[in-house]
Amino acid sequence: MSSVEEKITEAELEVMEVLWDAGEPCTLGQIKEALWEKNGDTTKTLLRRLCAKGAVGQEKRQVYWYTPLVSREEVRGSRTKKLIDRLYAGSARNMVAALVRADQLNQEDIAQLRQLLDEMDGERRQ
Repeated sequence: MSSVEEKITEAELEVMEVLWDAGEPCTLGQIKEALWEKNGDTTKTLLRRLCAKGAVGQEKRQVYWYTPLVSREEVRGSRTKKLIDRLYAGSARNMVAALVRADQLNQEDIAQLRQLLDEMDGERRQ
């Protein structure tokens, strides 16, 4: 069974990004403006789908106000796991190795990864 985060499409993700960036409930008009959409039908459809999936909540005041019900981190984590499972047979090590081989990580990235791994290793030993 897949989670809400895995069911969010690319187009819906754009709407979620607007809501996450806003940090507070938004109206359809505010979301349309942030997406540079003229008529709003597409955004309204995407919001309806996100509400049905449980990713966005809506509250009726004079107009509907929309709030994300899943965090950016939850969606990123779910999508990252799905990517690793699909492209690297579930091996994060193979994904990182592919990034290194493709010269996608600079020295700063590598240093930050080392620091993160050292911190995680230290937490496991405690």
